[in-house]
Amino acid sequence: MGAPVTQSYGPGNVDELLTTSLVNMIPGIRDNIFKVNPVLNYLYQGKYGGKMRKRGGAALSHGLLYATNNTAAAYQRYDIIATTPQDGLTRDQWLWAQYADTVTIDGFTERIANQGTSKLEDLMDTKKMQAEESLSLLLEQEIFAATPGAKSIQSLPSILSNTGTVGGINGATNTWWQDQQTASGSFAAQGRSDLTQTWNLISVQNPAGGPEMLISSQSEFQFYEASLVSQERFTDNKMVDIGIQNLLFKTTPWTWSPQATAGTIFFIHSGGLEFVINTDTDFLVTPFVTPTNQDAKTAKILIACAMISGNRRKLGKNTGVTA
Repeated sequence: MGAPVTQSYGPGNVDELLTTSLVNMIPGIRDNIFKVNPVLNYLYQGKYGGKMRKRGGAALSHGLLYATNNTAAAYQRYDIIATTPQDGLTRDQWLWAQYADTVTIDGFTERIANQGTSKLEDLMDTKKMQAEESLSLLLEQEIFAATPGAKSIQSLPSILSNTGTVGGINGATNTWWQDQQTASGSFAAQGRSDLTQTWNLISVQNPAGGPEMLISSQSEFQFYEASLVSQERFTDNKMVDIGIQNLLFKTTPWTWSPQATAGTIFFIHSGGLEFVINTDTDFLVTPFVTPTNQDAKTAKILIACAMISGNRRKLGKNTGVTA
């Protein structure tokens, strides 16, 4: 990054107006790049109890109940009561994912170009905002990744998959470790009935209650919006703080993300999906460090988190959704 040039000088470029007047610097920076991250905001805010803050531990683990006792039975008087030992308990395991971004400023900018405390603070706040928004955008993208990276959080598509191993347990061979799935198709023809099917399948699983959030791309959201005709049912202010207007299906808010892939509608419940933040690494800004061979300094912004499930059957998705 070279020295900045403010304008081309000389009689042909700078007249009396530009010689005697500078541009009027309107305060603030206008964001022309970032989009809203509604799903990350929903998970991070923990509006329905989905967010957890945990300290320590090399990994995260739930104790899981996966089977009933087969000794439960009716008996009369002197009948033999079964005493066969029962198991049905196991554990999952989820690894922390670490993310980082940096804020760097060179000595010239710090000492000369932005003289005055307020100017420097404004610049540093803007650079910090840029870094945090970049991390937030990356996390929103990771939430919808078809195949999570080796160092990334588990994504919605990976957690809501009935094949392969997630959380250390193979869902294909352990049917109790599967979410509720409905193979859908044309929303106009079967969309609402398929939504009802998945919603009801989730609602009867413990803990009681239907999904707390439906999540899709803009396409599926608009399919549903169009089906409401004149009876549009928007939420009041229940979810407005996550960044996008929402609709209701039954009693469940439905939002969409710019990062979601078309064709799938996710059904989320906080009893089945948790976003865990490491208490000591929650968008942590480290002290600035100056390299020995540069007139500059850098701080890191760090977050350690995990998206986990201790009850996949309380989650669901409709796949293959078209207009």
